[in-house]
Amino acid sequence: MTASPLIEFIAREHPAFVHIPLGLVAVLPLAMLASFHPRQGRHLVATSFFIAAIGWLASTMALFSGLIWGRQINLIGPSGFLPVVANEKQVLQRILQIHILAALAGFIVGGICVLLLWRIWRRDFSIGSVGSEHRHHAGRRFWERGVGTPTLLVGLIWVGCWGFSGKLGGIMVFGNEATNRAAAEADKAKRNDVEAELPIRALDYASLEPAEAGPARSKAHGDRWRRVWVTASGIDDYKAGKQLPPGAYAVMSTFSDEKGKPSTEPGPLYMKETKADGSTAFAFYWARVPEALRKEFGNQDNVYWRSPDPKLATCLGCHEKGGTPAK
Repeated sequence: MTASPLIEFIAREHPAFVHIPLGLVAVLPLAMLASFHPRQGRHLVATSFFIAAIGWLASTMALFSGLIWGRQINLIGPSGFLPVVANEKQVLQRILQIHILAALAGFIVGGICVLLLWRIWRRDFSIGSVGSEHRHHAGRRFWERGVGTPTLLVGLIWVGCWGFSGKLGGIMVFGNEATNRAAAEADKAKRNDVEAELPIRALDYASLEPAEAGPARSKAHGDRWRRVWVTASGIDDYKAGKQLPPGAYAVMSTFSDEKGKPSTEPGPLYMKETKADGSTAFAFYWARVPEALRKEFGNQDNVYWRSPDPKLATCLGCHEKGGTPAK
């Protein structure tokens, strides 16, 4: 299933939406400072309130569009709200995580600021004439005039949160030393990885040793029909339920179900490998994701995940808990 054109537009225009509340929040402290003037304080309190209210409401659209955009470019999971940082090399995900948290902190602080300004505006609105307002302000100490020092400080914290979030957003768009270095390292690793674009060994599973005479059902893998294939160096250990030796791997080919029987419609390929250092790595490859399931895969029509991709955390968690090989 694909997103509607409206949702696509909202996600794509996140950089534009975010500048509206950011601009309003940036000028808010000026109106708040001006409200300390003894003659025009009441009017400038009202101005501050309306700037803050509009900025806060606009920030909800900015937050929503940013979330949808992050999901569409697969930096945030389909049902997640924050990117998962699996390792220190995921610089962009880490920056995005802090960017979102800073924006959320600003949203909460902004809501408090709007509430404080609303209460002050209602109080000053009941004063009446300009003359009575002047006498009212004249009887106050300077830091108690207008919006008051506490509310001004809350407004400045709001600016700080959104300013920091905006700075991180700029880094994600234009890059910095850390993001450029991470991108260069990822590009180099991709060029040196013969399977970066295509799961060659997994696709060649038919050249491996079959671990069973025919297909069987696997409830742990979507209740699909599956058959397991293992390298010759690991077939005996696999059948004995032992850990595969270093360099050995197993591939599980799957098929969808048609009235309780295996179908010719191919499902995903699963691969489990024991690395040279004894660690376990997984891969998941689906050449053609059915349209009805694409929403679960970030609206992608094909997927290829390899360790240490956080999307494979379920595989790792199951096998670390002693999940037995499917037979």
